[in-house]
Parts: sequence; C-alpha cells; structure tokens
Amino acid sequence: MAKYAQEKTKFYRKLYEGQSLKDINEIPLVTKKVLPKNPYDMLSNEFKNKVSLYGSTSGSTGTPTPSFLTPDDFKKLIALSSFSPYTEKVKEILNKNRTSICSLAFGFTIAGLSFKELLERSGALVAPLGSRSTIATPTRIAKSIGFLLPSVIAATPYDFMTFMEILRIDDTKAYKDSIDKLKVVMSTAEPCSKSREKQIKKYFNLDYYINTYASVEGLVTIPCPCGEMHILENLYDMRLYDENLRYIGDIGKGRLCFTSQLRKTTPLINYLLDDLVTIKKSDCKYGYKKSIHPHGRYELSLNLNNQLWGNLDFEEIIYKHGLFMTYFIDVYEDKMIIKLEEYPIAKAEYSLNKLSIEMENATGLKCIIQLLTLETLTNLREPRKSKPIIKVKDHRLVSHQEFPTIL
Repeated sequence: MAKYAQEKTKFYRKLYEGQSLKDINEIPLVTKKVLPKNPYDMLSNEFKNKVSLYGSTSGSTGTPTPSFLTPDDFKKLIALSSFSPYTEKVKEILNKNRTSICSLAFGFTIAGLSFKELLERSGALVAPLGSRSTIATPTRIAKSIGFLLPSVIAATPYDFMTFMEILRIDDTKAYKDSIDKLKVVMSTAEPCSKSREKQIKKYFNLDYYINTYASVEGLVTIPCPCGEMHILENLYDMRLYDENLRYIGDIGKGRLCFTSQLRKTTPLINYLLDDLVTIKKSDCKYGYKKSIHPHGRYELSLNLNNQLWGNLDFEEIIYKHGLFMTYFIDVYEDKMIIKLEEYPIAKAEYSLNKLSIEMENATGLKCIIQLLTLETLTNLREPRKSKPIIKVKDHRLVSHQEFPTIL
C-alpha cells in the first residue's frame, strides 16, 4: 500500500522521498498536521476520473482528512456493516415497522450518507433529515419523530436526547407514541461511553443501542451485541504509539494509527488518527478476535493519578450514576469541578454522592459537582454552531492539551 501510494499520489511521493519502504516501522507517520491543504494531492491518479463522492473530517486541527470514493467503494463500505451481528436483528425490527430517521450530518462527513444507505439496504423507509441545520431545526426534527414514529433513529447521542426532550415538552402524546414505536438507536460521529449507552437504552426502552466507532475511512470497527467493538483485522492494520510517538505494538493502550488495506482511491498509510484507545484480544461468541475501546482524542487527554485519561473515561463514571443531558469538567491542581446538566426524565434517580466518591477515588482529586437545570449549558432548539467535543479542560501547569482550532 505504501509503494502504491508513493507511485500514485502527489502527497505520498513527497512524504516518502528517500525512504526505502522495506519496513513498516520505518515508514513515516501521517499526522493530521502534515496532511496537504489540497485534497487532490491525496487522490490516486488511477482513480481521478472514477471517484464520485468526496467527504472529509471536520478538520479540528486545521487540516481536514479528505476521502474520495468510487461508487464501488461506497457499496463496499456499506457492505462491511453486514459483518455486525446486529444487522439481522435490525432487519427483524424493520420488518415490523419500516420507518427510520437518519439525523446524522450530511455536510462534508459521509456519516449521513452512509447510514442512510445502510438503513435502506436493511429494508427501511428512510427520512434523511440531517443534523440540526437551519432547515432541519431541532424542533422540526422532533416534530417529525412524533408523526413518523420510526422504529430506528440514527443520530449522535446528544442530538437524539435533544430531539426527544423537545418532543416530550411540545407534545406529550406524540412522545409516548414514539417511545412505544422506537426500538433502535444507531449512533456515530460523537463518542459514547458504555454507561451512557445503557442509560439511554433504559430510559427510552430500546431493544438495541448500536454505537459505531468510525472515521473518514468508514466503518473501521464492527459494533457487537457482546458489548464490544471489533476490529476488521484483514482490512485494517492497527498500530499503537506512546505519548512520544514510539511504536508499542498492536495490543494495549496508546495512540491509534492505522493503514487501510481496502481502499486505493485515497490511501491512508500509517495514519495517526490520534485517538487514545485500548486494543485487546476478544473472546466474543460471534468469533471476533480483537476489540477496540476508545478513550477520547489524545490531544484532549490528560495525565491524572498515574494514568492517561480521555474524556470517555470521565464519562464512563459519570453516566453510571444517571442520565445527564451533557457535562463539562474543569481540572485544577487540587480539585475538579464537574458541571452536570440534568435530563428531566432521569433526574429522580441521580446518585451524585456516589458519583463524587467514585470520581475522587479514581482521580485522587477533590470532586465538586454542580447540578444545573436543563438549558443552562444546552440550547435545545438551536441549530448546531459547533461540534461539542471539548468536555474536559485541564487547567494545571502539566497540561498537554491542544484545543482544536475548528469546532
């Protein structure tokens, strides 16, 4: 793949100049900071007249990661979903109620397009509403859920909870009817902890909450009913690096780097996605041998109590103790302040004292919890102005956080 990329793309020809390409450990890492400003520099000249779809990441580091796909690429991308044991379970639900809503973004990212196609492939009638735009406003999406009564909704967890709360406020009967009909939430684009998944599943009486860890490459992991997300080992080469970008192997905790062995249109070789993840061997009953657990973006991680924390590590603890609309954490030298925004249907079951004790034991810092009323941090009905990825801020002198330039 590296030799192919060197031969076929302008970017890799320049990056690999003087490299032998005989050993994967000697091939340069592709970081987001070295990506070209011109996306065509990443496009293989073999496919320049064959690609039909362009997408990119949000580019929070200043340089978006581009992705060009041929029609065949896109079909293969969607076909990967059939590897998930959830596929047949979703089809069974759609056989009873074909209506679905895709409320993932359609702009730049391919999330909206790919999940729309995935749902159609499973036999669904899809309403492609998009995500919190000035046309598809949260209120309008909520109203659509109320009269379409879908069995499946694809959305980020934050958006899904927003839409459902608006519907509950505006139309109690439609809200109850929608809860009765809704069986599956499929989420991506926003990381979601296992504890948060369980709370959403509980309060909305879902059969399945299917969370997909993906990237501009597509479905690089497979969500599984066993509770893990599996790596497609024959299609993606996953490698881990430490904080100093030293290679540490393919099992353990580190900064994620991968090579796609599937796509040639926009090669990604030794691409440092730079999420902090744990990769481990799996005993999944469905036969998968490796699993991946994301902790959050490395650039937003922090060292605390002799371990590296991502925002999902904090989130995992928080949502054990209740379903909150959102949260923000400020970490100081001797304490942390956790701001929790209530979610009304779950408020009666909050256990904030237990949360405080568990967080203090885990982090070694005094924990101050502030429970805020809904809409203190979230404007339910506002179209999206930014991507809500900064949840934990490290104010200490030892902080290595780098906040994104584009949200």
